[in-house]
Amino acid sequence: MSFVATEHSAPRYRPRLGVMTGMCGAQAVGLILCALLTADPQASAAAAEDEPGLFFDVQPVTLEGRCLVPIRPIFEWLGAKVVYEGGHIEAFHSPGSAVPQVELWLGSTEARISGAPYELDVPPQTIEGRTFVPLRFVAESFGVWVEARGPQMILSIPQENRAAVMAIPPHPQAHLGKIWRIVQLWYGLIPTPEEDPYPHWHLYSTARQRELRLEFDLEAPTTIEEQWRARAVEGIRVLDGRVSPGVADGWVEVLVKYADGVETEMLQLVRQPAGWRMQNVVKQ
Repeated sequence: MSFVATEHSAPRYRPRLGVMTGMCGAQAVGLILCALLTADPQASAAAAEDEPGLFFDVQPVTLEGRCLVPIRPIFEWLGAKVVYEGGHIEAFHSPGSAVPQVELWLGSTEARISGAPYELDVPPQTIEGRTFVPLRFVAESFGVWVEARGPQMILSIPQENRAAVMAIPPHPQAHLGKIWRIVQLWYGLIPTPEEDPYPHWHLYSTARQRELRLEFDLEAPTTIEEQWRARAVEGIRVLDGRVSPGVADGWVEVLVKYADGVETEMLQLVRQPAGWRMQNVVKQ
């Protein structure tokens, strides 16, 4: 398999943190802290624009303390050419490059940078049928500055005035990890049961379902699904997220690539006996 990544032509985008009505104090503090962090003048990405070119149709994961990302989105963002055959991954700076900048082998900690050997902390591996590679190693091999700050990671290419902010994937059994799963279900990145005709409706909290029934009457479940079928999600990037100290609610900020454009959405969730459920979606 081989593919050539190309740069996206969409306008540059800088994430914005909006004001949400009904936000609890902990959520507001979380947003303020996030804004202060990303505004740090000494940050490598301070002068760079965050571009909507990095999207994942399968979300990154954290294994053995290292962030792994699906191979295609990260190399597309880097503008690299990748040749993948028989578990051997070769990534070139450009289609005309003769020598691979990076070489990786599926399941092996052995790697090469411009032909020089390198030992990885965690190997590339297959997760649910997709190939994942170590984010930091791949990015830094292509000259990208990688900085982890709290729950976020900043990827920046200062010489090109480019950057991408992404949330570090939480442990799947943590509350924030369970929220991430709801987010993936919400955007259709995880298959829902085929026999369920109203998958989005069932992700709403009971309180939100009551509100929607008052607005749309008994047709609320059908209306919700029709609205979703009208917009195709091509990928997302989770920007940030928090869970309140009492673990009663939480929020996640997501950059979403729809077929008709890119949007930032703040998802508010509440914890119910059946698990985390959607309470509201706020467009930023």
